[in-house]
Amino acid sequence: MAKKVQIIIKSCDRRVLELEQVKNWLVANGYKLSNNHYSVDKTADIIILTTCGVTQMHEDFTFRMLDRINAGKKPGAEVILGGCVPEINPERTEREFGGPTFSPRSYEKLDQIFNMDRKLCEFERPNLYKMEGLYRSDVGNTLDTVKYVAGLNFRSILRGLRLRATNRKTFYIQIHEGCSMGCTYCAIQKAIGPLRNSKPVDEVISEFREGLEKGYGHFRLIGDCAGSYGRDIGTNLGELLGRISEIGEPFTLELTDINPVFLKVIFEPVKTLCRQKRLSNLYIPIQSGNDRVLGLMHRRYDVAETRRMLLELKEAAPKDFRIGTSVIVGFPSESEEEMRDTADFCNDMAFDWIFCHGFSPRPGTPAADLPDQLSEEEVTARVEEFREMINDKNSVVLDFK
Repeated sequence: MAKKVQIIIKSCDRRVLELEQVKNWLVANGYKLSNNHYSVDKTADIIILTTCGVTQMHEDFTFRMLDRINAGKKPGAEVILGGCVPEINPERTEREFGGPTFSPRSYEKLDQIFNMDRKLCEFERPNLYKMEGLYRSDVGNTLDTVKYVAGLNFRSILRGLRLRATNRKTFYIQIHEGCSMGCTYCAIQKAIGPLRNSKPVDEVISEFREGLEKGYGHFRLIGDCAGSYGRDIGTNLGELLGRISEIGEPFTLELTDINPVFLKVIFEPVKTLCRQKRLSNLYIPIQSGNDRVLGLMHRRYDVAETRRMLLELKEAAPKDFRIGTSVIVGFPSESEEEMRDTADFCNDMAFDWIFCHGFSPRPGTPAADLPDQLSEEEVTARVEEFREMINDKNSVVLDFK
């Protein structure tokens, strides 16, 4: 009888196509995949947990989830830990888990763990995936679902339902891997590795046309730092978007993870896509609206210029265009006035959604060693204070507890 594998996905959406590749590889090698996405499958022979370690809260959730898995799995079932946490905090992983691990930069370790004839690299990374569960990064079982949804505002629930409704109709293209930006607060870059494997422009266009031929009308470009696409192969995202804007067939496009430092590079083609009513969503994490704090973060862009360009894009875009961002509050030495600068930026832009992260010092990052660190209690208070500063409070998704 084929062994059953349960994959519990708690990592971010940038990993979804990679994990679909893993699933296809497992099935081709004779394994059966569990259909249980809300609780621990007590019949699974192997349970793979993929993780996120962007904040201390996410890392802590990983180890609570491991406790849940160990308590609920059948005797003798093997647990494998994947995602970013094993790279971000290997000492804690060894101490509290101690089993086999892999990360976004070391999927080949799965070949060693499973020791199967067909290797993972033999399988192409697909362009489609099926969303599993509701709010996958926060839900472990049905009871958690009820508790989590009860704590959301109505707008957040509608957004989540919209994501589920459109998921099956979206064609995904992973355009590169890794990130070399060196933001001082970010531990994720340890897990994903440097910028690499940017697909040539012609290859991306070919995949795009393949999606159109299959009847897809909505596309999403995926990358760990999508704005930096092409720097490793002598091109850039602006060139790619310019080519995409020349495609004659109807479509809509979603752009995510665009560091504002690349806004100049993509501004004209993005403005063209907005005027064509083809750009439906833009996610551009500003992190702060204060130039001094941005300098400490190693986010090399000018606040006033970024605000001007984004407002111009919104003016050119159709009414249903949606733009979102992420911010970090409570960064070391950040004053309340500087946090107000971030809130003012968000209010000027009227972002459709704002992921508000309270700063947490991550292992091995330069920001963890900066002076004037705020206590956890002070950061928690700042998060709540920031939300109160935002005109549309329903747009704020708090990501700090």
